[in-house]
Amino acid sequence: MIRLLHITTLTLLMAVLWVGATPAQAVKGGSPVANGTWGFVAKVNVGETHGCTGALISPQWVITATSCFASAGQSVTSGAPKVATTVTVGRTDLSGTGGRVLPVDWIHPHRDRDVVLVRMALRVVDVPPVALSATVPATGNALQVAGYGRTTAEWAPNRLHAAPVVAGTVAADSFGWTGANAGDVSACQGDAGAPVFRTDGSRPELVGLSIGAGQGGCLGAAADGPRGANAVRVDDLASWFRTVAIEPTTSFTQYGSSLTGIGGYDLADNRDQAVAFDYEHSGKLDHLVLYRPGSEIVFIVKRNTDGTYAPVYSSTTGIGGYDLKDGRDRIIAFDYTGSGKSDHLLLYRPGGETAWILEHGTGNTFRAVFHSSAGIGGYDLKSAEDQIIAFDYEHSGKPDDLLLYRPGTGMARILQHSGGATFTPVYSTADGGIGGYNLKDARDRIIAFDYTSSGKLDHLVLYRPGGETAWVLEHGAGNTFRAVFNSSAGIGGYDLKSAADQIIAFDYEQSGRLDHLLLYRPGGKTAWILKHGAGNAFTAVFHSSTGIGGYDLEMAKDRIIAFDYRSTGGQSQLFLYRPGDRITYFAGRSLPPVRVVPVTVSPVIGPDSILEKFGYPVDFRHEYAGTSGQVDWGTNEAEAQNFQLISGNGGIIWVSCTASPENGVGVIKVFPGLLNGQTEIGEPHLGVTAVCFKVLAPTGYVKIRIPNVYEVQGDSRSPGLGHDVDATVVNLASGTERTKLVERDESEQFGRTDTTCDESHPDFPDNCRETLLELRVVS
Repeated sequence: MIRLLHITTLTLLMAVLWVGATPAQAVKGGSPVANGTWGFVAKVNVGETHGCTGALISPQWVITATSCFASAGQSVTSGAPKVATTVTVGRTDLSGTGGRVLPVDWIHPHRDRDVVLVRMALRVVDVPPVALSATVPATGNALQVAGYGRTTAEWAPNRLHAAPVVAGTVAADSFGWTGANAGDVSACQGDAGAPVFRTDGSRPELVGLSIGAGQGGCLGAAADGPRGANAVRVDDLASWFRTVAIEPTTSFTQYGSSLTGIGGYDLADNRDQAVAFDYEHSGKLDHLVLYRPGSEIVFIVKRNTDGTYAPVYSSTTGIGGYDLKDGRDRIIAFDYTGSGKSDHLLLYRPGGETAWILEHGTGNTFRAVFHSSAGIGGYDLKSAEDQIIAFDYEHSGKPDDLLLYRPGTGMARILQHSGGATFTPVYSTADGGIGGYNLKDARDRIIAFDYTSSGKLDHLVLYRPGGETAWVLEHGAGNTFRAVFNSSAGIGGYDLKSAADQIIAFDYEQSGRLDHLLLYRPGGKTAWILKHGAGNAFTAVFHSSTGIGGYDLEMAKDRIIAFDYRSTGGQSQLFLYRPGDRITYFAGRSLPPVRVVPVTVSPVIGPDSILEKFGYPVDFRHEYAGTSGQVDWGTNEAEAQNFQLISGNGGIIWVSCTASPENGVGVIKVFPGLLNGQTEIGEPHLGVTAVCFKVLAPTGYVKIRIPNVYEVQGDSRSPGLGHDVDATVVNLASGTERTKLVERDESEQFGRTDTTCDESHPDFPDNCRETLLELRVVS
């Protein structure tokens, strides 16, 4: 017979099982910061363990508190963070879409201070970093503090808050601060690492980071506790910053090379081709597809941690049913599902009318989700000159449209995937070219390009090698295109006088955006990189007549593709190869020699810690319908109703089931069954036998412990509105967890509620008692 654990036992169990969550935010007594203000202030999420604030000090580096990366008794060591960490920067309102959200790939703590430098996987080139002050703060100095920590009433406000403060006593490595003009200001949980800075110059200057506070008046802390905070000084750390926070130079260097092919693929045939591909559906083009048209040979290779390459797929009989028996066959990566990931392969045969789209499934299997021997979307593919590229026609940030064109004829068509295996033309011309570019020369070529540095491949570069012609087209209203750049004398100083000239889009800034152009002349040793500047101007940021990164470009068959060599999410490295000669080469921008000695420190996390640990606030208060004023809607009240609130990120909160719907969205209702024969779970004083939750953020989750759940109901109260959530439950008898999707306008059943679920019944089954552990928004 299985017995239900007593609620106090559940409390102890959950304290062991669940120790954390994600975001939290913003300076008690501060004011919301206007959009676009102090974009250098960063939100740091250490998995679902800690939330902190930090400051962008250079395009790839953020500074915050070392303690953000440690739990009590744990050390912090230079290297990859132990828990997956993200940084949000340039986004004053976390619910918005501005700025960047980037993973962290390396951290380096200071030996003697609660300060750590955090390297993001990509560079943020469109948010100005904060300047580092070289002046010691003095008692009475007027300063500002800004953070994403809690306020008096908000567990996780989305908006950055800031307040004017004054410096207090200054020590050798720290100083205190209090609210200006005796203001009621304090740092709260989530403000660890919050920058303290001067604003009396032309640019903010960072003087310190908030690291500890009495948290008086903060949500979850004593209302009459101490105000203000303690900060660690950073004004004397300039040399340390320069040593650790290195940035790439403008020169290129070799990352790796081989004279025997790559990953088992020999590159011994002049027909060999290479394509970057998102094999793992990760959003990263960090695999290479190598294939030999006309031979049936295709490999997909991945870089190992030691820098070597190994095949994850290899075949001498084509791929996914496509035989690759024709020398005209070509392959491109494509976002078939509109997921934002180029994780499908489009294979086509110019002049052969054949087109297939392959999906990578389990293991190394591929299957055709589209195949045709009569072209695609009405485009017949009858000419050997036909070309296909992926393109972001809708400015959606997804290269999920196809541009097909026939150079020398003026024919062009743009196709959208419109469900199933159907493609619909949104632009079509038989001989009129596109956007004024006539496409009447057989040499004409087109690539997709991020002209505006928006992160979207929504512009087209059309060029004529040997004809000195280059245009950039913008898709406007309807199916119109207009030229935002056109020239018959090359582009950015590159003359395009050779028929061998090639252009690719490239992530030169390591920002994750293909917003530079790499122009090269195989056989002519020439390589240039152009940046789009003001207006329609292009400027060379790199040019060479001796190849690039040590690769000589001496042969006419040399080819270059942009590639995600470090699996960072950006195509900021180059794969250069020479088909038929077995030569492969990787190059990228140089980094100065690493002079950093790894450091291990053990931060002290004391009672004044202002880390956001994501524990559900004990006295989190919320208004609800049917009650005048407010009541405590926190963990103490929850336990009185025989369930537990463990942790969360503030994006899903517990509210009364009597709360009225807002704009067609109500509450998620969780219905528990009988507990020991009593209707004890829920709000019996209101006659409600359910526990209810409100979604506040699209990334919200809450970790809970609600016993004996038999139903979870979505929050939609109007068609199309509300939130889909994953509900995770555990069977207390077996310990088995399972997750079910609860759609916004549906309900899902859990456990069982028939008479055999009475604990005294001789046939009491194991699946009667399922305890809800988590609700998490999925859309």
